[in-house]
Amino acid sequence: MASITIKVEENLNDALLLPAERLVENPDPETTLAIYDDLKARCDPYVPMLNGPLSETAWSLPDGVHYVQVYARYQYYGVNFRHTLEYHPQATAKWNEAMMREHGEEFKQEVKDIIKGEWKHGR
Repeated sequence: MASITIKVEENLNDALLLPAERLVENPDPETTLAIYDDLKARCDPYVPMLNGPLSETAWSLPDGVHYVQVYARYQYYGVNFRHTLEYHPQATAKWNEAMMREHGEEFKQEVKDIIKGEWKHGR
């Protein structure tokens, strides 16, 4: 399958400035799920969309955000990049990196709040 998974401890840890051990030593599924729910929601406007399945079928799980469509990897890396900007005007390849450029500081703060148990759902 050509799906792609975006993980904080692998792809975003440097940007988050959080020690990887914090998530690895304390793999509380509820905490990591909250982080990935927030990541998925923040990335959604940047996910390429032609008909909707790529973003609509993404799963937030305690081990990452899973984009499960067979073409997800191609869209992520910009291969055969076919989408419209009608629904997601900010759509781009490597959507998590685009989101971090625009909202990284807010996301970092939310991750810290989630880990401390101070996060309020619904931004």
